Parts: sequence; C-alpha cells; structure tokens
Amino acid sequence: MNTYPQKSSQEREIHIRDYVQVILRRKWIVIVSFIIVLTTTAFHSFKAAPIYQSTAQLQINKENPYVVSVEEVMSVTGTDQLFHQTQYKVLSSRSLALRVINSLNLKDSREFRPHEVSIWDMFKKPQLEEEPDNSDKNTGEKIEHTKLDINSRLIDSYLRRFSVSPILKSRLVNISFTGYNPQVITKIINKHAQEFITRNLEVRFAASHDAAEWLQEQIYTQKDAIAKAENTLQIYKEKEKILSVEEKQNIIVQKLDRLNIELTRAKSERMDIEPLYNMIQEYSGDSKKLGELSDVIDNNLIQQLGKEYSRLSGEVIKLSQKYGENYPAMKRAVAEKNEMKTMIDEEVGKIAKGIESKYKIKLSKEESLSKELEVQKDEAQKLNRKAIAYGALQRNIDGERQMYNILLKRMKEADITSELKTSNISIVDRASVPGSPIKPNIKLNVILGAIVGLGLGLGLVFFLEYLDNTIKSPEDVEEYLKIPLLGVLSHVNKQFGGKSTNSELIVHEMPRSVFAEAVRSIRTSVMFSIIDTSRKLIMVTSAVQGEGKTFVASNLASVIAQTGKKTLLVDTDFRKPRINKVFSTEKNPGLCNHLLGQVELESIIKSTRVPNLSIVTCGSIPPNPSEIMHSAVMKKFCNAVRERFDMVIFDTPPSMTVTDAIVLSSIVDGVIITIKSGTSVKETIKRCISQITNNNGEMLGAVVNHVDISRGGYYYHYYAHYYKYGYESEKEWEDVEKT
Repeated sequence: MNTYPQKSSQEREIHIRDYVQVILRRKWIVIVSFIIVLTTTAFHSFKAAPIYQSTAQLQINKENPYVVSVEEVMSVTGTDQLFHQTQYKVLSSRSLALRVINSLNLKDSREFRPHEVSIWDMFKKPQLEEEPDNSDKNTGEKIEHTKLDINSRLIDSYLRRFSVSPILKSRLVNISFTGYNPQVITKIINKHAQEFITRNLEVRFAASHDAAEWLQEQIYTQKDAIAKAENTLQIYKEKEKILSVEEKQNIIVQKLDRLNIELTRAKSERMDIEPLYNMIQEYSGDSKKLGELSDVIDNNLIQQLGKEYSRLSGEVIKLSQKYGENYPAMKRAVAEKNEMKTMIDEEVGKIAKGIESKYKIKLSKEESLSKELEVQKDEAQKLNRKAIAYGALQRNIDGERQMYNILLKRMKEADITSELKTSNISIVDRASVPGSPIKPNIKLNVILGAIVGLGLGLGLVFFLEYLDNTIKSPEDVEEYLKIPLLGVLSHVNKQFGGKSTNSELIVHEMPRSVFAEAVRSIRTSVMFSIIDTSRKLIMVTSAVQGEGKTFVASNLASVIAQTGKKTLLVDTDFRKPRINKVFSTEKNPGLCNHLLGQVELESIIKSTRVPNLSIVTCGSIPPNPSEIMHSAVMKKFCNAVRERFDMVIFDTPPSMTVTDAIVLSSIVDGVIITIKSGTSVKETIKRCISQITNNNGEMLGAVVNHVDISRGGYYYHYYAHYYKYGYESEKEWEDVEKT
C-alpha cells in the first residue's frame, strides 16, 4: 500500500518568483540575445551615414473666388477641407517634383543616383536585350524611353524623401526633405515651395484666361437668346390682342369681388326667408296654422281684425246666454263674426302669397348672380391662361437678361483676375540649413536595441520553457509528480581542497564536500521514511537510462554504511551492470550465479574499501532476467540478506526500459526514483511511478540529480548555503563552493 502523502490536485498559484526562476534557468539565452541585438543595432547605427532634414512652412489660404458670389467667400463648409487635401496632394505630385528637379538640375546632384539599383530592383525580372535597330525612328524612341525612365527614377527617389505635414486646426503646412547634404536639401525644399507658388499662379492665370474666352462666347450667345425671346413675346401679344395683362386682370378681379359680395348677400336674404316659405308650403290650406306664423301675427291689419273678431265672439256668447239661435240679434251677431273670420282668412292668404312672391324674387336674383359669376370666372380663367403664357415668355426674357448681366459681370471680374499676380499661398518660414542629423538617432537606437534584445531573449526563454516538459527543479517534483522529495544532488566536480578523484564514490573520497552533505540529507530522509526496523530493502531505479541511479545508489549505500550499519549494495541490473566498475572488483561470481544455484550466498558477498559496506555484483548475464527476478529464488535471496544486513540497497535497470525493476518493486520495502534535472520527461516519470504503485510497490520519494545550483530557487539557495554550516574556515567553504 502506498503511504506517501498526496498533494492537492489544485494547481499551485503562480508567483512572480516563478517567472524569475524561469529566467534564471535560461539567463544565458537572454544575455546572448541582448548582446547580439544591442551590438548589431549599435554597429549599424554608428556605421550608417547621417541623414538630415530641412523643413519649410507654408500658409495655404482658400482661393479667392473671383468668379463667384460674396456668399461663397464668407461661407465655411466642408469644401475648405477638401481644398486643403487637394493642395497637399499637389505638393506631393510628380509634376511638381519634376519641375524642381529640372530647375535645380538634380540629375547631376550627388544626392540622386538614378543609375544605382535599389534593393527592389534586385527582385525584378531582367529584361531581354532587343536586337539593335539602326533606324532613326527606333533610336529616337529608345532615347526618349531612357529619358522617361531616368526621370521616373529621379521622381520616385525625390518623393520618397519629401513629406507633407499639415498642422492641425490651422492653414499651415510643413514640407520637409531628407538627404545627406544639408545645404543641398535646404536649397531643394525652398525651391519646392517657390515652384508650388509659381505653379499655383500659372494655373490661376490659365484658368482666368480660359474663363474669359468662354464668357465672351457665352455673352454673344446670350444676346441672340434675348432678342429671340423678346420677338416671341411680341408675336404672342399681337395674336392675343393683349395690351396690358395686369390692368385687365385687375378689372376682372374687381368684378369677381363685387359679384361675390352681391351673391353672398342674395344667398343670405334668400336663406333668411326660406324657413318661412317652407312653413307656408307645409301649412297651405290650414288658415289656423298659417295665422300662427310670426309674420301673420305681427301684421297690424291681422291684429285689428283679430281684436274685432274677439269682440264679436264675446257678443255672440253673451247673446247666446239670453236668447236662442233664431233670435234676430243672435243671428246678426253670428253673421258678423263669420264675416270677420272670412276677412281674417283672406288677409292671411294674402300675406302668405306675399311671402311666396318675395322668396321667389330673391331666389331668382341669387340664380342670376350665380350665372353672372360663373361667366366672369370663365373669362378670368381664359385671361389667366393667356397671362401664364405671357408670364412664361416674359420670365424667359428676364432670365436671359439676368444671365447676360451675370456673364457680363463675370467677364469683367475675369479680366481683373487675369491681371492679378498675388497668390493665396505664402511662405511663412523658409527652410534653414539643419545643424544636426535626424538619423541615425544612436541613443534611441541603442535603447530600442536593448529593449528588443531583452524582449526577444525573454520571449525565447518563455517559449522554450513552454516547450520544455522535463523535470528541472525540486519544485517540479512536488508540483507534477506528487511524491516526496528526498534530496537534491548538484553537478559533480571531482575536485575538492586541491585533490581530485576519478571514483564515483564522492561521499567516501570527499566526505566534507557539499555533495557528500547532500547525500547525507537524502540518507536522513530515507531513514525517516522507513522508521520500522524491519523495512530494510530499498530499490533505487530511474525511468530511463542515464539518469544516475547507480551513482545515487552507490553513494547512498556508502553514507548509510558510514553510520555503522551493515549495508549491502546489490547490482540487479542484469543487462548493463556497473557496480563492479564503481568498486573496481570482479563481476563474477555474482547474484545471477547464486540464483542459478552455481554458488553459495557467502561467496558472492564482497567487502569494499568503505567500512560496513558490502556489495553483490551481477555475475554472469542471464538470457532471461525478468523470469529470474520474478522467481522464488530471488525472494529467498531477499529474505536471506534481510536477516544478515541492517540495510540493503538494490540497483535496478530503468523501469520504462525493462520490467525487472517493476517486478522487484513488489518485493522490496521501498522504491527511490532518480530523476535527472532538465532531462527526465514529466510524463515518462509519471508513467514509471504509476507502474510501480500499480504493482504494489511503495514510493519513498525522488532524488533530483545533476541539478545546476547556479540557476537559483529555494532549494538551490538552501543547497548552496545551508551546507556551509560546520566548515572551519571561509577558505575551506570557498573550496567547497567550487565543486
């Protein structure tokens, strides 16, 4: 059963010191990268020819709009920005560059070498030479083509050195030129500014001249257009017999207004009497209801007749109370009452007929006014149609005259503009000869080289660290393998105190060395791992070959023997045994001979120069090592040596190469795995530990071998300084540190 403590599955938190350890482990990569980049940068910076820059400043105002309106001058729109962008492109144009080149004859200047081949020309496909042609035409074309090619290269070289830098929120712009000769480039940039102003004046003069010619042609054309429009209007007036459209329109409008007023009044009068008329029509034949109409009631005659009728009715009532119906006075009163009633009905009928006649008169008047209004509207529409045509012809004349006046005004302005010699571009600051180069900036280049070199080195370090999946430090054992760390062994320098040795038994030959102290620390860790005295058999193995398992086993056995314990070192590597070489003894007879029954146990146990330490060599190499290791005879041998010795160390072959060590791990009391720093792969070590534990082997821990203590880290610091304790002098310790 495996009893070693398990680490938490949670990953360890990464600290800054972890990154520092990564850098320290590969510090030479950083140093070499830093030195190479810094040296290269400094070499090229000091070797490079100085480059100067000369700068002039221009002010570019928006062009005076001599041929536009005042509103265009005062307005500020997005076209202002477009104008300046256009001027910046003109400053960098090939035509302007060619003007400067020709003006200063830069073809012969040392600043320009059109015949030199640029780095880009090296990648161009070479042109095949054509057969010579003696004709004058072809010769002329070739000369012209050569000139164009030279000019093109000159312009390209010129524009690569020229730059335009607008100043934000202003109409100022800096133009610069770089080169090797400060006097020449100053002359070039000042000439460039002057040529830009000259070109601008030429363009404006040419534009004004062309505009004047065009305007002159348009004026003549416009005169003919005006005459034609006036003639057309006159013909139309004669045809339609129009003297003044405005006066006739005014008369018709007045008539329409008058008729509208009269018609409105007539409609109002008719609508006022129309309800009464409708009631008369409704109550026709019913004198009683007709008598209830307001106009009837308000009639004076009706009121008088009504009073009389009421009086007569009263008399009839009085007489009827005294006399009978046939009484003469009674008959006379009734007759007078009926006669009065008839008179009232006749008078009501007359009033109703009067109202009907009045309504019909007003209705007739309304209809008459409506007809007259419609007639007047038709006449107005006809006049309007004539007025529209007349107005169109008149507007055509006005438009032609207005265009003529505009053209005439522009013509005068263009004549004035063509005589002006002022420019909207001015030189604010002329270029002066630069006193110091802008390139190379040695200080900046060196700083950048140092930064790049350091960054490149650090990048390589972390990239290699990312690719490196080996166990490099004691921290990796605890973090990735999750097994106890028994100790750390550094590089071995077989010199100490002026002495040297070829023996691998460092702890015996150099007992005061740092390495010997480190092995003793491992011995202490092992002793604490097997406190039970019955646990005596310990196996030392590794995942693959070359990780120092025999070296660790020999020195560990030696330091255990130095404590006075009877110790036995057994070589169970039946394929490549090395214990006999470490202790300079014969290989035969050995363990294999004993297991095969050829010799007794006492004959294979050999004493060494290390007190209390005995060894058992391999002996003859068998053809079937795994079967022998798994045999009952091997178990019997283990029980025998357990009884005779205080501690038994088994040196085994690599666990991932052959199965011998895996088989033996189930027999012994504990397993120590040796790991070579910077070589042992994490996955391989994990697989090896897994196989041992799956075979019921108990892992005591790991020994990290071949560690470079100069790389730093907690264990490295502990390793390098803790063992200083106990040395008698500083010089003695310095001798120890050299190892």
